[in-house]
Amino acid sequence: MTIKSKVLEYKTLHRTAVAGAILFSLTACSVTPTPITFEQKLALVDADRKAMFQDQEPITQPISLEEAMARAVKYNLKERLALMEKLAQDNILGLQSFDMLPKVAASAGWTARNNEAASSSKSIATGTESLVSSTSQDKQSSSADLSVSWNVLDFGIGYFGSKAQANNVLAAEERRRSVVADIIQNVRGAYWEAVKAQELQPLVKRTLKDAYSALETSKQTAAERLISPLESLQYQKSLLEMISRLETLEGDLAASKSRLAGLMNLPPATQYELASQSTQTLALPYQLEELETLSMVNRPEINEEAYRARNTVLETRSSLMRLLPGASLFVGAHYNSNSYSLNNDWADAGVQVSWNLLSAFSYSDVKSVGEAKEKIADLRRQALRMAVLTQVNLAWQQYKQADNQFQRTAELSRIQDAIFVQSTGAYQNNTQSLVERVRIATESVLAKRNRDQSFAMMQSAYGAIYKAAGLDPLPKSIADTSVETLSASIAHQDALLQQGRISDETLVSRVALNSALGSMSDQYEKADTEPKKEEASKPQLVMLSTGDSLQETAIIDYTNYVQP
Repeated sequence: MTIKSKVLEYKTLHRTAVAGAILFSLTACSVTPTPITFEQKLALVDADRKAMFQDQEPITQPISLEEAMARAVKYNLKERLALMEKLAQDNILGLQSFDMLPKVAASAGWTARNNEAASSSKSIATGTESLVSSTSQDKQSSSADLSVSWNVLDFGIGYFGSKAQANNVLAAEERRRSVVADIIQNVRGAYWEAVKAQELQPLVKRTLKDAYSALETSKQTAAERLISPLESLQYQKSLLEMISRLETLEGDLAASKSRLAGLMNLPPATQYELASQSTQTLALPYQLEELETLSMVNRPEINEEAYRARNTVLETRSSLMRLLPGASLFVGAHYNSNSYSLNNDWADAGVQVSWNLLSAFSYSDVKSVGEAKEKIADLRRQALRMAVLTQVNLAWQQYKQADNQFQRTAELSRIQDAIFVQSTGAYQNNTQSLVERVRIATESVLAKRNRDQSFAMMQSAYGAIYKAAGLDPLPKSIADTSVETLSASIAHQDALLQQGRISDETLVSRVALNSALGSMSDQYEKADTEPKKEEASKPQLVMLSTGDSLQETAIIDYTNYVQP
């Protein structure tokens, strides 16, 4: 076999090996979709069910309003999610702080080869070999390096990133406040619906029993032909209509406790009782102007938007810093075991400066984009303040309307009860009297239901006022997270709010706010009566799209805004 044929055989074998390796790599890298098996789904269901309802304090007594709120705050999955998001932001802040530290790199290695790393040199002038083959490298060697580097530009960018993440932590806490307020507001309405349903259910069942009995009597009377068939059918029709309304009402009453159980994160089939609550008149010791002013500083959505505006400023500064030259400082210690080296260990240090000169041309664009984002953030916060003011006013009006509606339905229920009492002994034991008696009893039940619904709506509207004003239902600090402690804290905070006393943990007091800012209405009146300022201090005008038209909206120029 010639040398040429051996070379061709070697090339063929090499190509075959390479093709096989490539084919194996492609096969190994391919991914086939694998659906979740039925057994895996069952395992997930079992794991999620345990995680959803585990470690909950047992129910040992009828649940009060404060306990229902405490259980919802502690066990509601939405609240758990908000708390985990805040914890995640805290952890990210810790990681973000490492970006400001110098980078420390350590490396070690070992190399070996099967022959000497020898070489020779050739004369440039004559083209002949000027030195016999020689080596300066051991066949086996080991090395180790330890270096510390610090980029000043990366430090600055990391600093702004850490401050932005700190704002994200605060924004996450505001979101958690908002979630807690939503949960407690939902529990307030659902609880009063459920507790009134619990009180009304015995009366509904008793009335239904009478209606069923009257229907059977009507059928029996028709069978015996004691009255005309048409009259009998009309009586049965009236009774069936009343039974249908009562059965619908009974279903609604049963569903109200299920809705409350879901908010408290109780399993749907859990049997529990609700504590009787007094229907005393609610106290609202705040004026509308005070609630408006309180909402401007206490609403979590506004505070969250303020932190986002801070981050917009930091983002602009970080973008501008990226345009600056980057200076990198480094120092390192090195070792190599090569026996031919004169110095097997050594240290070095230096400074390296780099700058993308073309980035300087984008300075004006970066600055303009940053200023536009800051103005958008400010305008978004102002729009949110307007929405909050609208919510406060709507909550105020809805509470007044709900209170009036409750007074009317309570009076109607009282009158209907009086009619029922007066008519109880007036009817004879005949079909017509039975139908009339059931009709009056049904109307009495429905009047009570309307009264209870109006009361629940009034309670919900009452809580909506505090939620719209951003007044927390929980104090800032709580001794522990047990249901008993949470219930006591909620009850104490609610008592303070009903007395017109904002607790010390609240951001600012009502008196301080009114003395510092006054009401929002006062601000509007001052804006109308103040003289016009000079042209140089006029706010910018921005065209905003509002449906089919455009309108001019004044916003404040925050170009020279300084990050606090």
